[in-house]
Amino acid sequence: SFYNKTQEFRTWLLEERKINPEAISKDQERKEFAVFVEDYNTATLPHEKYYHMEAYERRMTSLRAGEFVPPAEDSYDPEADIRAHSLRHKRAPAEHESYLSKEELMELRKVQSERVEVGKMKLLGMEVKQNFGVRMDRTMFDD
Repeated sequence: SFYNKTQEFRTWLLEERKINPEAISKDQERKEFAVFVEDYNTATLPHEKYYHMEAYERRMTSLRAGEFVPPAEDSYDPEADIRAHSLRHKRAPAEHESYLSKEELMELRKVQSERVEVGKMKLLGMEVKQNFGVRMDRTMFDD
């Protein structure tokens, strides 16, 4: 959400867009934030600090202090998550029928990402068409 990433967004505005965050309208800020969110979600921001400023600052402080710091993870590997998850949940082969098929999983993932997208659109004050293919839990996003 906007409030979780204010510091990163404002830094990005200044350094990448050369825009003073204090000097723009709410509307302009909303538009810029939509661009920022898009780049954030597709992992195409030009610098790691725009993802998590605090962690970046901590790493830099440690490096300047001469400590050894493992490099920031520069790529997210969903397969690693799935492997870790399946290792934690080894089950008897008999239960296998209860698992979702790959198609069902992909559908679930699509619905989940669409829900997130709709939530973000609403947070940014964008209009969301009622026929947007996703059933939303109205209480979550509506005041």
